[in-house]
Amino acid sequence: GDLPFAGDVRTFVNGELVVLDPSINTQVTKDNAESKAPSLDKLVKSQPFLVISIANCPQCEELGAFLTARGVPATVFVKWDKSSSEYPALKKALSAHAGEVFTFPQVFAEGAYRGGFEEVMDKVDRGAFDDLFEREFDVEPCTLQRQVEKQAMVVYSLPNCPQCDVLYEDLEKRGVPVKDIFIKLDKQEPEYPSFKAQLQKLMGRQQFSFPQTFIRGVHQGNYDEVIVKADKGEFADFFSEEFGIAPLAAQEPQQPPAEAIAFDEDF
Repeated sequence: GDLPFAGDVRTFVNGELVVLDPSINTQVTKDNAESKAPSLDKLVKSQPFLVISIANCPQCEELGAFLTARGVPATVFVKWDKSSSEYPALKKALSAHAGEVFTFPQVFAEGAYRGGFEEVMDKVDRGAFDDLFEREFDVEPCTLQRQVEKQAMVVYSLPNCPQCDVLYEDLEKRGVPVKDIFIKLDKQEPEYPSFKAQLQKLMGRQQFSFPQTFIRGVHQGNYDEVIVKADKGEFADFFSEEFGIAPLAAQEPQQPPAEAIAFDEDF
């Protein structure tokens, strides 16, 4: 049956559960008797997001602070003891995922290997675990909000999106560093539903088409709205201050070509 302490105790030592409550030692002893060998597989399956660390590990501490700042509990961390007799077997099992030479921390999510320190920092920053963190730890997804607050200008686009290409080319002609500001979302990626919900919240709109543009954290609208505003010179000061683009005389707004609109097809 299920262990009665599963809700609170998530402390493991070298792949085996350690329980501090003596009242349930009998059940744990029986459990351990079934398999005394340390098992990375059991550990990985024991929790939805797992960070394997060791003592005196600056990168482990840095990842810990990074995750804590995003609301992820410290219980996701499991610290291995390199002096333990079980450590060589656990390290060998981990090397099957991380390679023969690896450093700590090493991370698994939903039973799959997700990489080491730099890989996981990048994935967390890009929002790859937003849905998991919300589901398991009740963490409000804020990846897109952080992006629009951190970057002076952000344009969210899709692959194979004609009007995204129109805006890209229009801004490129104006001298805007488009490669730095366009962030391409992908409906095929598992994190897309979370990103879509975040984008709806940021825009204050339920229905929308791509691309969507933000300048200094403020939503500027669809591609046609952005082109009209740019033609009117509404972004002239911003383009000058942020990108060093010399202001041009305001133009008569051009009607963007009637291309197929990449609406979010979930609606």
